Amino acid sequence: MNISSILPFLQTIIAIANICVLGYAFKRFLNKPHDSLEERVVKCESDIKDIKQSLFRGDGKFQEMDRALKVLIRATIALVEFEMQYCLIEHKEMSKGLEKAKEALDEYMAEK
Repeated sequence: MNISSILPFLQTIIAIANICVLGYAFKRFLNKPHDSLEERVVKCESDIKDIKQSLFRGDGKFQEMDRALKVLIRATIALVEFEMQYCLIEHKEMSKGLEKAKEALDEYMAEK
């Protein structure tokens, strides 16, 4: 066995090994966007789940705020009507702002 007869065989093995390494590197290069995209999707799904849980926990607060707003609107209507009644009893002229406030409250309640 001499070196000149082994040399083509070794060159063939090295060429095949180079092709395998290049193929593996090319495959890793092509899968890189897929892997990073998969990580982003998992992160987004986790964020969406956290947001939904946060909204679910805060739902009671929104209902409480809605009830408080209804109470405040009714109290405001009562105060405006009291002031208007007072003006009528005392024979005083109602201000334009008071009349506009009453109209705005009536329109708002009619929409609800």
